[in-house]
Amino acid sequence: MNASAVLEPDLSASSIQTGRLGRLVVARLKPNEDIVESAEALCASHGIALAVIRGGLGSLIDAQLGYLGRHGMKILNVPGPGVEILSISGEIVIGESRLQAVVADADGNIFAGRLERGRNLSFITVELTLQEWLPD
Repeated sequence: MNASAVLEPDLSASSIQTGRLGRLVVARLKPNEDIVESAEALCASHGIALAVIRGGLGSLIDAQLGYLGRHGMKILNVPGPGVEILSISGEIVIGESRLQAVVADADGNIFAGRLERGRNLSFITVELTLQEWLPD
């Protein structure tokens, strides 16, 4: 394998979608609400089929993150209470949302991965900013 082959992206694994951004929704989740399910319910209540997360902050009781390890998908449990969300991104599609986060535990250890559905409950509060995506 030559060096240029390593640097070239595999475009067969990517897709490009054109569209535009629509409505902006800012919401506060109550304690004990799952962040993935709540984001989907929020979109559904506003008639939004597809949205991107523009930002978020708050804390989770515990965090459960998925990541791709050397031997397939792994699950990482971050015990709380009070796991802080440092960064959150992703897209929301009812039943298929993919949200990634960087979180910190009470000792300041940092973890990253995909937020597992039904396993990331808000602690005191979580605030999310979502924006509708309207594909062409």
